[in-house]
Amino acid sequence: MIADREYYDEEAETMSYKDLEDIQFRKLKAVIRYAYDNSRFYRKRWKEVGVTPDDINSMHDFQRRIPPYTKDDVRRSTAPGDPTAGLYSCKPEEISIYSMTSGTTGVNTVLGMGQAFADEIVEKLFMRHYWMTKLRPGMKVFQVLTGWHFLGIMTNLVLTKMGASCVTPWGTTMQKYIHNMMRTMLDNKPDYFIGIPWMIQALMEEATRIGVEPRKVFSSVRYMQLSGEPMTQGLRKKIMDETDVIDVFDAGGNTDGVWGSADCYVHRGWHVWMDVDLLELVEMDSLEPVDYGGKGRWISTLLLLGGPLVIRYLGDDLAQVERERCECGRTHYRVRIFDRLDNTFRMNGRLMTPYEVSLVVEEVCGYRLFTIVNPEAGGDKLKLLIGREGDRDPCAEMLDEIDRVAHKKLGIGIEARLVARERLPFAHRKLVRILRGPDGTLIKGDR
Repeated sequence: MIADREYYDEEAETMSYKDLEDIQFRKLKAVIRYAYDNSRFYRKRWKEVGVTPDDINSMHDFQRRIPPYTKDDVRRSTAPGDPTAGLYSCKPEEISIYSMTSGTTGVNTVLGMGQAFADEIVEKLFMRHYWMTKLRPGMKVFQVLTGWHFLGIMTNLVLTKMGASCVTPWGTTMQKYIHNMMRTMLDNKPDYFIGIPWMIQALMEEATRIGVEPRKVFSSVRYMQLSGEPMTQGLRKKIMDETDVIDVFDAGGNTDGVWGSADCYVHRGWHVWMDVDLLELVEMDSLEPVDYGGKGRWISTLLLLGGPLVIRYLGDDLAQVERERCECGRTHYRVRIFDRLDNTFRMNGRLMTPYEVSLVVEEVCGYRLFTIVNPEAGGDKLKLLIGREGDRDPCAEMLDEIDRVAHKKLGIGIEARLVARERLPFAHRKLVRILRGPDGTLIKGDR
């Protein structure tokens, strides 16, 4: 039966790297030529450095001669009446969909696309992505991604094309609407859950508050796809243990760079499709190329025309990009995002992220919500606020062990204390992973 197959498009998903490279460069040449001939943004930038499409005859030429750009460059080029800064590859009258980014950095950016592009990216990126994460025709899907966001729009198009039914709760993805979400789950009994990790715990706590067995909220759910927060093995195990779902998939990417996907059942990074996007890694400061398998900032180029025009967009995340065949049989990229650059810090000369700290906390206490406080303040220990679970949290007796494991694994100490989880800071519906400034001293805890 079609629903039993592993791949949505086996030929495309398991293609050799040589064939993928050939497809990438052929598409890249077409995108570069279109941008030079039609985009004031790119033509101006490329003329300033003396490069034309005829100068790009290899991937090396592309990486060395085409300058990267950032979100700030786009904002400076935005003109009245055109919130996209002209970064689209179709006629203005062909734009049928506008979407926005989440605005995590403070300002939303806008993407414009034609219907033909939407159909193509749904087929080549999102149908593969959702099929890989076990979404199937006929499933009832609980979907809370916002309708104005690129991912929300594409997900709704996938559900229509897939022949799944969509269950959307009243309200938005905010804590105050958790009761509405819970009632929707209980009343509609979805097979598949699309949301954000914090919602799982919040839904279970709300069930307990009103006297409903928490597992009952997820009793019908077979699979979950979660995005918006870093996923660790500890978090996946916790969710699966508490909800009895078959599997939990991690999804993510970047809307400004127009790339993304999810992990497969192997759970070793997101499968990002090389016939849709070209990804590079560069050093944090020098922007010199980093080999696949290393860590650095990512740069993306979208290889499809008819929608956003993205050529060497420099992202704000610390990432790892690998190119090797996965145990699931797929080729293409395999990507891990460790955190935003704003959430990196240095201690003892080492660049670190909350992801590495989470592995230490998980080893001792299991998965926990935590916030790092003023990591650049000096001293030989990292200060941590850990969300307390229950009145008699066993982690309260393990804080010294967290310190010991951190010394062993990270070469630094950790001074941790427990606080009520509702006292941890949230912004834009996400946990603040690093709290900088005087506010960090205002959160009081038990220990």
